Amino acid sequence: MRKRVERLRGMYDLLPDVYQQQQWVIGKLGSLLAQAGYAHVDSPLLERSDLFHVSFGQELWQNLYAFRLHQRDLCLRPEFTASICRLYLDHYQQQALPLRFQYVGPVFRYEAPGRSRYRQHTQLGVELFGGSAPVADAEILQLACEILHALDIRQYRLELGHIAVASGFIHRLHLDSHAAHLLLSLMEQINRSPQGERNVQARLEELYPASSGGATPSSTNGEIEERYISSLLSGISISFGDDDARREVIERFLWKMGRSQQRRQIMGALEFLKALHAVSGPPPEVFGRLRELLDRYDLDPAPLAELQQLVQVVSQCGVPAEQIILNLSLGRGVNYYTGLVFEIHAQDVAGFDSQLCGGGRYDRLVRAVGGSRDVNACGFAFGVERLLNYVPKTSIPTQKQVQAMVIPVSGQDVPYALHVAQLLRSMEVGAEVDVSGHGVGSGLRQASRKELSLALIVGEDERAQEAVTVRHLATGTEQVVPLATLGDYVAVKEQYL
Repeated sequence: MRKRVERLRGMYDLLPDVYQQQQWVIGKLGSLLAQAGYAHVDSPLLERSDLFHVSFGQELWQNLYAFRLHQRDLCLRPEFTASICRLYLDHYQQQALPLRFQYVGPVFRYEAPGRSRYRQHTQLGVELFGGSAPVADAEILQLACEILHALDIRQYRLELGHIAVASGFIHRLHLDSHAAHLLLSLMEQINRSPQGERNVQARLEELYPASSGGATPSSTNGEIEERYISSLLSGISISFGDDDARREVIERFLWKMGRSQQRRQIMGALEFLKALHAVSGPPPEVFGRLRELLDRYDLDPAPLAELQQLVQVVSQCGVPAEQIILNLSLGRGVNYYTGLVFEIHAQDVAGFDSQLCGGGRYDRLVRAVGGSRDVNACGFAFGVERLLNYVPKTSIPTQKQVQAMVIPVSGQDVPYALHVAQLLRSMEVGAEVDVSGHGVGSGLRQASRKELSLALIVGEDERAQEAVTVRHLATGTEQVVPLATLGDYVAVKEQYL
């Protein structure tokens, strides 16, 4: 017996009821965003891999569906933002800003499947190119909250952060680009849980192990002059063979000392990120503690001023203060953010926490994917599957696509039955034809099981009269209705459909 081919782990089949609910959510939110000026666009599922190199660092690259085909490195779309930036460069560079786009479609990430977490899921979101940072950020935050309110989702947690605080501190350390990007990409793990902090600590210890050679000498600038080392080695009675060997010894020693210095800086940065995470909470009280922390590290307080303005915006949009959290350790897990970052979380009845939305500002991404200049930009994305789990079932309208079944008495009546079904659909009455070929009784039972309202029976007599026999399945009453007046008959369909 041939082995059954099973669905891939982390994927899912979308069945009719859930598909209909998702389409209702997508349609409702698409209309809302269109009213705010966001035009629908879409991008290919398949892109060149290097489009996402700037978004996903080395730590996250293993989670992407990347492969090589016909001498080209390709990738299934893991998110929309980089693709929409590429779309902007291809089609809209010469147009005046601001430009507003909305999108919806599947994305793919090879992550561990979990509750409401799939390897393929549907993202719905917006990207706003142009505009000043405070105003554009306020618009997308307001829209994200408006989406939740439009779906009658009232209990959620809005976490606001600003990547410039952490990135400003890290860049001040003059780390190499790999170390700086690594720390920023690991912020998300630090933010998640104490276990995440321990995982980050272990990862950094692995990459930057402590020196086994005791205390490390240092100079005023944290560097050791090459000529000093050369002079020191000259006073040691060791033969190096030639100048190249001597040069190699000096370079390796300097590299090791630089590595040790970088380790101390990285571990210091990790402690700062932990301190940022510890100072998080609801406004306005948390602003005072955050100012003290920034003063202690001599960091620019401008991001706090931006966040205060944004807190006022979302408060005016009806978000209760107790549902807003300031969290400057929020990292979002991708490398392109430059300012505001935010997430929206909700808890189900079992207390399970899900992230519904994430977004922020990314002013340097357009240049990073091939543009000639930086472009101010911001956006957000919702996970439609997760979002649907939190929409009250009473808020989702039930829509029957089919209200009537046309039942041919015999095979000779099938063409006439198909004609009647087509006529009904032209009157915006959903109708299907019984194709079982088992007769009227079987067709009526099938219509009842599907909870349809009407059965239209057509046989030799109905064909001769150019009529149909309409049975109301709820009452069992029947009536012969000529095709010529069927339109008037179904005009009052609201009474029985």
